[in-house]
Amino acid sequence: MHLYPMLRLYIHYLYWILIFGTGLVQLLGLDSGIYKLGIPFLAVLLLVYSFIAKGNELKYPFVWWYFGFMGISLISSLINGIDYFSLLYFLVYTSLSYFYFLILYNETNFLIIKKVITFIKILVLIQIPAILIKYVLIGQTEHGGIGTLSINAGSVSTIFPLFIITILFCLYLFKNKSKYLIFIFLFSLMGIVGNKRAILFFVPIILLLVAILFVKLESTRQVSNLWSKISLACIIGVAVFYITARTNKTLNPEHSNWGSFDLNYIITYVDNYTSSKSNDKYQMRRKDGLAYFINYTLESQPQQMLLGDGAGKLIESKYNVRMGSIKNEYGVRYGGRMGFVWLLLQIGLLGTIVYLLFYMRLFAMVLNKYRSNPIYLAFLGLTIVFFMDTIIYSNVFLRYEYLKGLYFVILALILLDQKYKTNYFSKMIIF
Repeated sequence: MHLYPMLRLYIHYLYWILIFGTGLVQLLGLDSGIYKLGIPFLAVLLLVYSFIAKGNELKYPFVWWYFGFMGISLISSLINGIDYFSLLYFLVYTSLSYFYFLILYNETNFLIIKKVITFIKILVLIQIPAILIKYVLIGQTEHGGIGTLSINAGSVSTIFPLFIITILFCLYLFKNKSKYLIFIFLFSLMGIVGNKRAILFFVPIILLLVAILFVKLESTRQVSNLWSKISLACIIGVAVFYITARTNKTLNPEHSNWGSFDLNYIITYVDNYTSSKSNDKYQMRRKDGLAYFINYTLESQPQQMLLGDGAGKLIESKYNVRMGSIKNEYGVRYGGRMGFVWLLLQIGLLGTIVYLLFYMRLFAMVLNKYRSNPIYLAFLGLTIVFFMDTIIYSNVFLRYEYLKGLYFVILALILLDQKYKTNYFSKMIIF
């Protein structure tokens, strides 16, 4: 490699170190500006280099979707008097992954792409020893380190392992190697050690849906041990369900880290947990919160209903005069944490529909161009994970680059396959 490719490679490395090292920065008490400013700065630096080096040769897939979304966000922000700092950070949260996708898609040095993907895989695998160290030091708890990713975004303990498990399961379906099952178990521990209840349901559901997609899409080719693989998916899902129920104190009658398995108790607990049993708006749960904020939007004035209360209103920062949280802005603590609500309140029906339709467009595109390849199947499964998380659970997939950023990296590899008529790029994910 010459100097400039090496420099670009190191900038890529630093970009992903900041993304995956966010939790370490928080744990050490360092200024959050290191990653909040550093990550977008490095992405812009790489994009500017691409623009200068390639000029009119740059390709911008899906750019009109983002122009439309950003235009709606800008109008929403202006008519609601939201400051430019908050608007900018709203766009960073929702659009940065796309800009990095453009960088990879337009990169002509394939060795850089390969080394970046290898580096990302190492950062992902580092989460396993990190979560085991957490368990040894502080035990099974929602608080503390979530790998190296965060110390305070508890939902990451559910969605990040679910994201990785989806990829691993697709690799197993195609490659039939037991190491993928071992890694599925190890990443399941991330949710179990993080004391997250949702993984109890999400892992079995996503394994089942991916298995159904696999059967449907691969029906035209001879798949060895097809039904044994599907049966194994069911066994893995049941195992995660069983272990989570017994090790999570809230999901067994003894409230123990290794209590008994009682399905009736779990059903009763989940029903109570997801429903608001009082008239306390502040303590509203997710299910009722979703209905509440949809009604709030539909009953608003037409302008507010279509464009929301302003892109950037729910940006939490020490530099904002507003608190920027759901509980402070709308008086709901728990029931408004879903990404769908986060979008709906800020950019209204119009902006939210455009944003979610874009992900549906990506799903349809990969489905239409599907190749018999685990990464293509994984992308479809990850899109389902995005919608599950965004609509009914949290906003972590929507906001964090170690989720949405990886999603767009996989998209870039798939489109590079299509661009160069090869499987070279998607195979980079396989290990």
